[in-house]
Amino acid sequence: MNEKIIEIIQPDDWHTHLREGDILKTVLKFSSRINNRCIAMPNLHNPITSSSLAIKYIHEIKKNFTSKEFTPLIPFYLTDNMDLIDFDKGLKNEIFVGAKLYPQNSTNNSSNGVTKLENIFPALEILEKRDKVLLIHGEKVDKNIDIFDREKYFIDDELTNIRKKFSNLRIVLEHVSSKYGADFVAQNKKMGGTITPQHMLLTKKDIYFNDVIDPFSYCMPIVKEEEDLICLRKYACSGHENFFLGTDSAPHDIKNKNLNGIVKPGIFTSPASLELYAEIFDQENSINKLETFSSINGPNFYNLPLNTNKIKIAKKSWYLEEFTQENNIKIKNFFGGKKLNWKVIQ
Repeated sequence: MNEKIIEIIQPDDWHTHLREGDILKTVLKFSSRINNRCIAMPNLHNPITSSSLAIKYIHEIKKNFTSKEFTPLIPFYLTDNMDLIDFDKGLKNEIFVGAKLYPQNSTNNSSNGVTKLENIFPALEILEKRDKVLLIHGEKVDKNIDIFDREKYFIDDELTNIRKKFSNLRIVLEHVSSKYGADFVAQNKKMGGTITPQHMLLTKKDIYFNDVIDPFSYCMPIVKEEEDLICLRKYACSGHENFFLGTDSAPHDIKNKNLNGIVKPGIFTSPASLELYAEIFDQENSINKLETFSSINGPNFYNLPLNTNKIKIAKKSWYLEEFTQENNIKIKNFFGGKKLNWKVIQ
């Protein structure tokens, strides 16, 4: 029987973690095998809080991948006490694709994140003036807020205020994880939302076994209820212009994933990211909308040209290796050891 093959415009990944050092050397090829552009998150051990650090990081990425067809895009890591002059110059000179807001202690390497929104209003004014994008890890962290409600509280208490004060600012709510968040993005102009494969494949029932968390299904924002998963699938697979591909692929060496009883959030999806998306869209009878989500909506939101290359995906069964192992690094692949039904054949 002949394989079903679809051809789409080459995608981009508008949210991924390439890390640094040996992990970067190990994982970079998975992002670059498919994507022309990737937004590489700036929450490194030494976060990207200056133009010089961004340039250094871009050089590190390109040193490990020399193809002219792969472009890393770096957002500035916003802090309470940042150099606004350097920030403005970095945006003007297109060193930064935009800026990333991490509420303090909301995820990995966010201890330098923002403690109070008002502290970054001058930076948001610059972003709005330069027509650049604010990328947000949209969770409000408070001991009185349940981990499953952090996205809603952030939207109600923080994002709504940003949206009102900076009406012309383009904003991406990263890795939208809830129906509440997805509805907010869909109903607001100048809003975009990235959706990960894991948030369309997992619910809270998949991450707890006898009240013990599965570290390899744990991410931030945490996956939620079935109604949230269904809503995210609906928006992604409809082709809604406000939503686009962002894997939030976040690799950890397995020896550090659950260290001293502390589970680090992050799911490594890059080895089969587009295949996972294709599986989801096929399940929703929307494979014809995959290109819109993966290759068109993102560039349009970021005011960047569509890619000119094409990529082919075949409906064929194959098994993803359980781990990625190189450079003394071992990372658990999301869906590793399981059968997938779509395969990139470029």
